[in-house]
Amino acid sequence: AALGLMAWAAAGRYYTANLRPAASVDGRTIPYRVYTRELGYALVKFYVEAGVPVGFENDSRIASQKAQYDRVALTSVIEQELLDEAARVEGFDVSQAEVDEHFVANYSEFRSRHILIAVDKEATDKDAADKAALAKAQTVAASLRVAPNDQELWNKLAKESSADPGSKDLGGELGFVGKGGFVKEFEDHARTAPIGEISDPVKTSFGYHVIQVEERTGPNTSASVKRWLTSGYSIEDIKAHERYDLLRERKTARLAAAIVSPVEQIHLLEVIVGTPAPTNQGQNDFVAALKKIADVKAALDKGTDFGEVAKQYSEDVDRAKVGGDAGWFALGMLEVQTENELFALHVGSVSRQFATTAQTTWYKVVAKEPSRALDDDQRAKLKENAYSHWFEEQARAHKVQKLVPGLAF
Repeated sequence: AALGLMAWAAAGRYYTANLRPAASVDGRTIPYRVYTRELGYALVKFYVEAGVPVGFENDSRIASQKAQYDRVALTSVIEQELLDEAARVEGFDVSQAEVDEHFVANYSEFRSRHILIAVDKEATDKDAADKAALAKAQTVAASLRVAPNDQELWNKLAKESSADPGSKDLGGELGFVGKGGFVKEFEDHARTAPIGEISDPVKTSFGYHVIQVEERTGPNTSASVKRWLTSGYSIEDIKAHERYDLLRERKTARLAAAIVSPVEQIHLLEVIVGTPAPTNQGQNDFVAALKKIADVKAALDKGTDFGEVAKQYSEDVDRAKVGGDAGWFALGMLEVQTENELFALHVGSVSRQFATTAQTTWYKVVAKEPSRALDDDQRAKLKENAYSHWFEEQARAHKVQKLVPGLAF
């Protein structure tokens, strides 16, 4: 009997750790082991980016940051299911060659040095200041090409001319950097430049850079790759995540390309009240916010002019000054459930109270147009929101359920 109980308990532990569902998509379950493995993967990335040394992964000082990745990992495994489904249904995917290329680009590193010539931001004649900086950078480049590997020359020119305080006393040395370490223009050059070559001036928001790439290393030396491999993950696991990154990029591009104009739009007024968390330190703020929410609700229920309520109570200061005028909205600019309800309201209607953990909002629909042209700001907002909006729509359409305790919402 004792052995039977032990076997039953062991089976129960195995089910809890591996087989019980973490989420479901269209009724298909995502096992807990898939979620926990994704959580481990996400935490390794956090450890590297936050500089957490090996052996300090369970340090209590990072417990609160680690806890945030529970939700990140659960969202990730759901997103992977939805991306796979979209790729299958819509007929788009990425090749293994593209995945391999993305992997190399993301986890390779380069060592470089540079001399930065800043453009005089105080100059009255901006064009002349830019030309002067470019000319100086061209002179520096010409000097370096005479002896591109002369350390004393680099030391002298960097000290005399570079506007980069972090490298001017180091001969322009920047050390090893991976993707995302520098501004795009700098990285685009460094990724393909011949080793040892002195570049033509490369313009970025900082000024003009004269760059020499001294060395490149592949993914095998990447701190992230090394940490994943020693944590029980494989190159194939990393490349699987690269594939999903590429699918996300591809889907985002397709969504952006599908934005059309003109479209149906509604004109909204809004009242926003922040809702701070009910902590011991912020208890008074939380109680004050609840009272303010009750006051807004009472005023709106009484029929007080919505614009006047916004002026008195709304915490979006700029919009409050104009009676809560939030402007025109097309589908895709707000949270899915919110906009579905708002677009269904008649002109003159006041919405129900919409609440999140951060704020409570009321809206009034003051106008509707069935076919209104998008302005540049709206187009930018739609592009910015396109992927997250699609993800939210898909989660609803595919009846996504989060089943990990504490992460259901």
